Amino acid sequence: MWKDHSIKQPAHYLFHGMLWLAIASALVLFVPTNIGAVLKLNYVIDNYAHFIGMFFIVSSSYLLIDIVTTGLKQLRANNLETQQKQHIENRIKTLVTGERAVLREFFLQRKTSLWLPNDESDVKSLVSSGILIPIDFYSQARQDEQGNHEIELMISHNARPYLSKQRLNLPQGKPSYDDIHYLKTARPTYLASVSHLKRPA
Repeated sequence: MWKDHSIKQPAHYLFHGMLWLAIASALVLFVPTNIGAVLKLNYVIDNYAHFIGMFFIVSSSYLLIDIVTTGLKQLRANNLETQQKQHIENRIKTLVTGERAVLREFFLQRKTSLWLPNDESDVKSLVSSGILIPIDFYSQARQDEQGNHEIELMISHNARPYLSKQRLNLPQGKPSYDDIHYLKTARPTYLASVSHLKRPA
């Protein structure tokens, strides 16, 4: 939270308030005597040093706790992301035929997102493993002409490096007639029909 300048939540203002309080109290407490005399702070220091010191201890303790807590949260987030990447890498090695067919559609249609039926087992499996993710936070859905519920999905950034043409059974060069015939017949029946397939990038 202490590094987040885009979300102005109460904790954001509390952190900055404590920061300025710590700076101000530190300047008053540790200002040299001659400078304090010039700034007429000696009277304040002599009479209210214990209050200023208390403000400094409280504000500094809050800042230290906030920074340590934020660092631990970031460390846990990094560890979780590393675990997710490892899980996705291992999961991609065990893709079944239907899951490969779903993932091939992104390459064949050259689209970053597709509307897919969220009730299909292959789609649900790819979503639950983190290989496919909703295009937006709210996971908005729609109904197709047959009344099936669809959700707009994209391949997650963590999964993209591991999805090679070889792993998805895509032709390495220009597809032959047999390649095109295989790709058409291997497409899931719930996907919209296409008159031609684009050459995968």
